[in-house]
Amino acid sequence: MHTSLNLRLATLATLALAAVSQATPAIAQSMFGQQEIDQSRFVAVASPYGGNAHQLLIIKQLSNVRSCWSESGASPTRINPLLVEFDFTDICGRSIDSNGYSMRVGGEDQNWRYSFRVMKREGDLHLIAAPNTDRTLPELLIARTRGYTSGFAKFYFEPGWRVTERSYQGSSLGHIYLTNNQSIASLNAAAIAARPVFTRPVAAYPSSPVFVNSNSNNSVVIAPNSTAPISAAPVSVPSVQAPRPVAQPQPKTVQKRRPSWFQQWFGR
Repeated sequence: MHTSLNLRLATLATLALAAVSQATPAIAQSMFGQQEIDQSRFVAVASPYGGNAHQLLIIKQLSNVRSCWSESGASPTRINPLLVEFDFTDICGRSIDSNGYSMRVGGEDQNWRYSFRVMKREGDLHLIAAPNTDRTLPELLIARTRGYTSGFAKFYFEPGWRVTERSYQGSSLGHIYLTNNQSIASLNAAAIAARPVFTRPVAAYPSSPVFVNSNSNNSVVIAPNSTAPISAAPVSVPSVQAPRPVAQPQPKTVQKRRPSWFQQWFGR
């Protein structure tokens, strides 16, 4: 009996946890809002780690006691994170993972649906929001560094993107949103439309083999689907002489023998 009761309690606990887990995104959606903030007091940074990899770091200037970072150069703009040089408590804020930042679009928290990645592409560093649940959805480009460096670099947001903070009943909670006012459907459609279109090149040469025959040493063969141009160099072809006419046999001339004196006299 105790075993049966324990099984029932375990089942009820499992169902309760599943219900809470499914309701969490909806609760977060209904409870939290976003609060506009001074963009100059934040910087999104491509922060190096490991070998040549980068991750997203967001630094916030909480007070004016000391600067939390400095900038230098352009394309890319290099960041010196000054907060590592002193105790930045109550002076600087730092967010380094999904506990400190997330994506919010069209007034909706995306929570665990998207994760941020920093990708090296075309001599640049791109900040990408990658879908976690539906892998058929496109990646969303949020920001780029406008140049590559293996060190710290400033991210410049793409049009429509900015930093806001999560709020509850008008009070900031410190959690940072990378925010866009468009709906997720609109952003996905724009990302799909911006994808490069690749077309297969049309073959400029015949797809079937072409043989140019000469003698055994100078034969030329062009393979099927070859992209090499046909050489215009002359191919030596042995000359062929026309056959000489064969002399026809001439009929032999039969010489008549001179009649003898007997045939002359007697006519035989």
